[in-house]
Amino acid sequence: MDLAERLVELRTARGLSQEQLAERSMVGVRTIGDLERGTTRRPQRETARALADALELTGADRAELFRLARSSPPAVTRRAPRRTVTGLAAPVSSLVGRDADATAVARLTRDRRVRLVTVTGPGGVGKSRLVQDVGWRLATGVDGVAAVDLSPLSAADDVLPALAAALGSRNAGWSPVDAVAATLGDTRWLLILDSFEHVLGAAADLAALLVRCPRLTALVTSRTPLSLRGEHLWPLAPLPVPEPGDAAPGANPAVRLLVERTAAVRPGFVLTDRNAADVVALCRRLDGLPLAIELAAAQLRTREPGLLLDRLDLAGPVDLPDRQRTLRRAVEWSTERLTAADRHVLGVLAVFAGGAAPSAVRAVTGGGAEDASIAVLAASSLVGVVDAAGEARVTMLDTIREVAADQLTASGTEPAVRRAHARYFLQLLPEVPDRDHDNLRVALSWVTEHEPEALTAELARGLTAYHLERGRFAQAYRVLGALAAAAPGAEAQAWALHGAAVAANESGAHDAALTTAQRCAELFAELGNPSEQGTALTVVGNAQKALGRYADAERSHTASLEWARAAGDRRRETIALNNLGTLAHDRGAYEAAIGHYTASLAIKHEIGDARGTAVTLLNLGGVENDLGRYTAAVEHLTAAAAWFRDAGASAPRAFAQAMLAEALLGTGDLDAAETVATEALDQARTVDYRAAIGLATARLGDVALARGDHPRAATLLLAALDDTVGPPEQARTLDRLATAVKPADPQGAARFAERAETLRRQHDLASPPPER
Repeated sequence: MDLAERLVELRTARGLSQEQLAERSMVGVRTIGDLERGTTRRPQRETARALADALELTGADRAELFRLARSSPPAVTRRAPRRTVTGLAAPVSSLVGRDADATAVARLTRDRRVRLVTVTGPGGVGKSRLVQDVGWRLATGVDGVAAVDLSPLSAADDVLPALAAALGSRNAGWSPVDAVAATLGDTRWLLILDSFEHVLGAAADLAALLVRCPRLTALVTSRTPLSLRGEHLWPLAPLPVPEPGDAAPGANPAVRLLVERTAAVRPGFVLTDRNAADVVALCRRLDGLPLAIELAAAQLRTREPGLLLDRLDLAGPVDLPDRQRTLRRAVEWSTERLTAADRHVLGVLAVFAGGAAPSAVRAVTGGGAEDASIAVLAASSLVGVVDAAGEARVTMLDTIREVAADQLTASGTEPAVRRAHARYFLQLLPEVPDRDHDNLRVALSWVTEHEPEALTAELARGLTAYHLERGRFAQAYRVLGALAAAAPGAEAQAWALHGAAVAANESGAHDAALTTAQRCAELFAELGNPSEQGTALTVVGNAQKALGRYADAERSHTASLEWARAAGDRRRETIALNNLGTLAHDRGAYEAAIGHYTASLAIKHEIGDARGTAVTLLNLGGVENDLGRYTAAVEHLTAAAAWFRDAGASAPRAFAQAMLAEALLGTGDLDAAETVATEALDQARTVDYRAAIGLATARLGDVALARGDHPRAATLLLAALDDTVGPPEQARTLDRLATAVKPADPQGAARFAERAETLRRQHDLASPPPER
């Protein structure tokens, strides 16, 4: 048990609120709240003593509290995230007949000893609606709630990237589990994963995430258990149904649900002596399945219960379980009254994954009456229409999707619909909206299997841009590697391998990047295109540099430069020059680095490459900082930061500002350095960009050190180490940390200095990241 959990346990065992404990201990309510949330994890001795006195602790209990206060890790320097709810829709109807289940599941999920709760049950039994209600009940007691619908996913490998996207993780280049774990941190989150039965292979990833995030709780729905250690199951049964002749059928949950939902679409509908027997029979026929009951209620808008009961024939596939046959027949029965056009639109919507914009439905069907059909389907409760960022989006329950997809297949139109769906989304690349990521995945999967000739070089470049711009490196490597294996044309294979190699390099898989990029270069050589061969060699050189093979990297970048000049590719020439500059910079050949950067900058000005210009100015500023030419560094870095700011590029802007703070510190302007470093840290935290967080925090430590505030400098520099990227910058931070702690702890200073020297022997000086 950590300090936060123990303090909560001790306080609640004595029946004290945070306010009452604050009054007794004379410790602020905010301080107590920070300790119980884990935001503050190492209180001052006086604070721990005051809390122990107020709680009247003696003996072992008092000693344990002091031990936890001393042994807890240092305070987290990142701002605690605001309580947030993402992906969890607000309920639009009441939860009928499930109060006991919701209360029990909420109590189980709230228990800090329980890390994984799985609500199991057949399709249509109401698992998703139950956890939605539980999620909102618990939202105020946690730092955040994130809900992800897994039904659009077909591969277990897609689960963590989907979760990272839902959380807004910006940890580009990290593995999916690292990215999610870093985003959640040690804060208390509730993670809701709906329809896990589609991706049971991802259970091991969820287990790893629970281990990495000790204050994370997962609430899962699945038709089958996940079979993980520590899993707590809550089987959800259908609603109880009344017996024939029940004297008070109106009190029965299934009847209440049917009557309430019918009254919503047919105002004035109530349970009467005249219709009670038919309503009871209908609920019994539907086995108490909430989804089947809601579909029936939509039909009761224009029919009487007795007439509907006569039409409900439960004959169906005999190899299905009874409840599944009931639900399937209820869905089929709801589609029987649709026109052929409406039924076709329902089938088209079944092809979409993760929802559909009405404009996309119109594009896929090629007709003109789809909006009217969607309205009919929504009125029949076969689809939902929700608002997504100010635009309508059509959603469909997975249970209904299965039936609609089967009907589309039976109609013989499925291949044409899937072809139209695939072409629509692939043609949008790289501008596919984030909300249609699942649709893009489905489109690519269908084309790969059914029309591999559509896997072109243009498609590979579009997929590369789409994934890399969003920092989805691991996913890009997998997707583009599969495209390279399936594409029939050598050019498409080469460009897919290029994208996969870039993605691997960005994610830190440098060996894989090198192998992939070398195969890409071979293909481009066979195709006889010098410019594209130089493009591949750029990635080869970047991977070699990351692996510490500087001589090989220099040969690759030099060859890339020669190919670019032979092909007259000025932009590629500037990239090669820039990367040769980073190599020289790393090796301490500063004047050579400046020469390469200056030549690159001149061409970028000539061809109007504004972003490239900003990148090269950033690199030049780094060299000038290392040389102590701080006035020139301020000029270069101010211009780079301004361009990134105007372009809305938050991550590189934060990095540029952190470097600018170092330059300002070098000029002696401590106040300006502190202001710029603080702005950089705020920007970096907003996008969770580790490299800039570490750099900006270290610069604030340098400011404190320059002012003689050694304790504050030591705190900041120690915190910076958590986010400092790369051994060279780590060595520089350790050097400064040794200076900061030396007055109070000479032995500690010696240990930090020794660690820095070890890193320095193993690695060269830090450099900006190379261009892709």
